[in-house]
Amino acid sequence: MGGSLGRTEATGYGVVYTIREALKRKGIDIKSTTLAIQGFGNVAQHVVERFTGYGGRVVAVSCWDQKDKVSYTYCKKDGIDLQFLRSITDKFGTINAEQATAAGYEKLHGDAWIETEADILVPAALENQINGENARKIHSRVKLLAEGANGPTVPEADEVIKQRGIYLVPDFLCNAGGVTCSYFEQVQNNMNYYWEKDEVLTKLDTKMTNAFHAVADMAEKHNAYMRDAAYMIAIERVAKSAQLRGLV
Repeated sequence: MGGSLGRTEATGYGVVYTIREALKRKGIDIKSTTLAIQGFGNVAQHVVERFTGYGGRVVAVSCWDQKDKVSYTYCKKDGIDLQFLRSITDKFGTINAEQATAAGYEKLHGDAWIETEADILVPAALENQINGENARKIHSRVKLLAEGANGPTVPEADEVIKQRGIYLVPDFLCNAGGVTCSYFEQVQNNMNYYWEKDEVLTKLDTKMTNAFHAVADMAEKHNAYMRDAAYMIAIERVAKSAQLRGLV
């Protein structure tokens, strides 16, 4: 029957809502920032769409090449053109290399996105992509790492990220927009009522913003790494629910 409006955009937009709030806490105007992203599927494309909609600039995109069976990074210092890249991308998220380079994009190796001079990195493709070795190659300009993919960072890389002072938005917070919108779909089904897209995305923004600040506040209160703070909140809520139900 089509499901909830806004579900297609939800994960990617949710990533950017958390990025926006993280930048606010750091006193940084999103319009002054640049971003490099791994992936060019549904999540990544909607990250780019919402981020550039806020006035940010995306300078690098990495994607898998179905023909060559390797990944490439496409860079453009003055900012990528999302609509153009979408027009030369197949259903698997592979950007046409010849058309991209002809349009002035620099084609680099697949891991070049992580070395890009940018303010924000967003892994939005696969798990275990940032490890102890390549985490050390993250450019000194990077201030924020937002995990759009599930489990993109291995524990050894977390240690490097901590040491570097890079602000992390962990995956099960950062990419929760999709499952949150699925919850909205369940609510609409139960109500027998259909929300308009703007209403869905407004509610999503509110949920993601509140969730982010709850974790960020916990991190500040306990001087904890953001991933640890997110686990602390999750465990606290489960424990409280179990207690209220008389299970413990």
